[in-house]
Amino acid sequence: MIKFIRQVIGLACLEIQWLRRQPLWIIQGIISAIGFILVLVAWGGVSALRRLIVAYIIVGSWGLGLNIIAQDIGWSRIGREYERLVASPLSLHAYFLGVTLGTSPFLLTDFLPAILLAIYLKLNFVTIIGLILLAPLALVLGAFLSLSIILRLKNPTNISAITNPLYTITTILPPVYYPASILPPLIKEIALIVPTASLVEIGRHLLNGVIFDNSLMYPIAVVIFWLILTTVLVAKKLRWGLE
Repeated sequence: MIKFIRQVIGLACLEIQWLRRQPLWIIQGIISAIGFILVLVAWGGVSALRRLIVAYIIVGSWGLGLNIIAQDIGWSRIGREYERLVASPLSLHAYFLGVTLGTSPFLLTDFLPAILLAIYLKLNFVTIIGLILLAPLALVLGAFLSLSIILRLKNPTNISAITNPLYTITTILPPVYYPASILPPLIKEIALIVPTASLVEIGRHLLNGVIFDNSLMYPIAVVIFWLILTTVLVAKKLRWGLE
């Protein structure tokens, strides 16, 4: 166990070097998130901020997995760094956790404003923890969805060209920053097929104190479906050991 922890921390220390060179990325993200809060307050009032807490937690985790972690792993494979790690004593689980830990400061751009909002709106501690527990699921789903695509690309320059639009499509268009309830029933069911929309829908139920409800069955089923599908797709390409 100690060896595993040392492997994770060691790789994380390598991955976090970007923070020493470009710390303004974090500050820029936090400023953007706070600016969006001010816009919502101006147009929708303080009540609109409750939904934003859920959106920030899910979108921040999803973006870290889909855009940052997946790109990191994808470029490592193209640059042959992945092969060197495969030949090392590092395990696949330690590798993924190390990359996640090393890039996790990016979560501050969404998590910090979300937590401050939760405190300002006086959400209870249990609700905040429940929402945060959705973050690892969003992160893994985002990473696996992105990896299932970019690991199959022939042209390495297409990695960012795929992940960036994929992030926009899965966070801006579906009901993530706006409630799914405003959509017509059929359109709502279709929109919730997008994993981010279903995750946010689950989070909004938790925010309202609903632990289990019949309306949650569909978004939960969607999340489980995507988790199984993307895990199978990634497992076929992201192998550890001799390939």
